[in-house]
Amino acid sequence: MTEEAGAGFRIGFLVHDVSRLRQALFDGGMRPHGLTRAQWWMLVQLSRSADGAMAQSDLARLIGVGKVSAGATIARLEAAGLLRREGDASDRRVRRLALTEAGRRLQAEMIGLGEGLNAAMTAGIPPEELALAGRVLARMKANLGAARRGGRVPPWEEPI
Repeated sequence: MTEEAGAGFRIGFLVHDVSRLRQALFDGGMRPHGLTRAQWWMLVQLSRSADGAMAQSDLARLIGVGKVSAGATIARLEAAGLLRREGDASDRRVRRLALTEAGRRLQAEMIGLGEGLNAAMTAGIPPEELALAGRVLARMKANLGAARRGGRVPPWEEPI
């Protein structure tokens, strides 16, 4: 195996290891709140929506689980008072999820924890290297997305 091929092969392990270690540290930060990884991950994904709400089916798709599995986690978060299910104004079949005030406060803590972990993770790395790493990882994500779709990378996601 060439050195270049070895580096390419290693990148998958490194990305996985960094992600796994960060998740483990985040798990530790969420443990006092009684949240499992599935629960905090669901709350994090809700933050991706501009208004902090989204359809239950969209959230399930975003986190990569089935509707039944998502429903069980949602029920636990709802019982904990962190989110609520609401009807959708335009489609009665759709259940929208929205954070409660307690959910918003916890989400703010989660953001603080994430920022702290990011600072620890990137300590000593010059900003220009971080910017390049971000562009490279975004490109890798686009490449894998295109491979998953069996298609070509859109022109706006062309090489750096």
